[in-house]
Amino acid sequence: MSNRAVVLQKFVPNNPEAGLALLTKPVPKAEPGQVVVRIILRPVNPTDLMSYRLEGYAHAKPGSFTPGSEGVGIVHDVGEGVTAVVKGQRVVPFIEFENIGKGEGTWQDYVSVRADLVWVVPDSISDFAAAQFVVNPWTVHGMLSDLKIPKGEYVLQTAAGSTLGRQLIKLAKHWGIKTINVVRRKEQKAELKALGADEVISTSDEDVATRVKEITGGKLAYGALDAVAGQLTKQVCASVRDGGQVFIYGVLAGWEVTVGVGDLFRGVQLTAWYLIKELSILERRRVFISDVSKLIEDKIIEPLVGETYDLADFQLAIKKSEEVGRGGKVFLKS
Repeated sequence: MSNRAVVLQKFVPNNPEAGLALLTKPVPKAEPGQVVVRIILRPVNPTDLMSYRLEGYAHAKPGSFTPGSEGVGIVHDVGEGVTAVVKGQRVVPFIEFENIGKGEGTWQDYVSVRADLVWVVPDSISDFAAAQFVVNPWTVHGMLSDLKIPKGEYVLQTAAGSTLGRQLIKLAKHWGIKTINVVRRKEQKAELKALGADEVISTSDEDVATRVKEITGGKLAYGALDAVAGQLTKQVCASVRDGGQVFIYGVLAGWEVTVGVGDLFRGVQLTAWYLIKELSILERRRVFISDVSKLIEDKIIEPLVGETYDLADFQLAIKKSEEVGRGGKVFLKS
């Protein structure tokens, strides 16, 4: 029995993927209070790529770091004192708490986690939905809840064609919130409209702030979610009401943002929203588990499944995950 693992051996500035290799690591032992999970399926998330691509990133530890922010697996072994789960159960390990900081992500066959950080997956939820149970659905639920948008008002979101963006469209519609969705390619407009998007703006041929004023009759959006940052944030802030909230949760355009001073004078609040911080709150975690599992069972939040690759073909999976119009989330299987 071996534990295959994708490991960052060294940081290669102009080609980070060149520093990754498939190695064999020892299978973790079930220490007291711990659960060893054999991961069978995990998604390739943007946060996974960021974890090894940024030199000096806190999680990237060349020589030992294994990426992977979530996944689903089977309980392989349990340590002394563990009674909540048993061998053979299908579970989601919440590895964001301790494993990521140690460089022990899900891009390997086996992981060990605290017993209180595994969730037994109901039979009603598929492997593909369970494998991406945390990062996107919990972020969507958390951000949209925190904005406290009244029914009938608009939320503006960037990168709306992403898996997270599509889930937000459906959840907002379920909660009675209207969406203004910003994308780069106008070809995505019809697709997102068919999914339930109220309005779609393409940055390739439209000005975001101008269109939002037209759509809302000058009221502007109640709040906004920005996955891009950079120059686009200025347009996002200009598109929300006086005193409106803008959450930045991604850095697709880099780690700097531009904001109009006039929007700050209007009381627009620009803050970062970070899932790991939210997960440290036990009660919040319980709400996420309860609400998101029901949303998945009711098909409000559904997995967008693309191609699946064996763990050994991680390089192909990474490349596929960044293709424009790839058609769904890319997965790695064991």
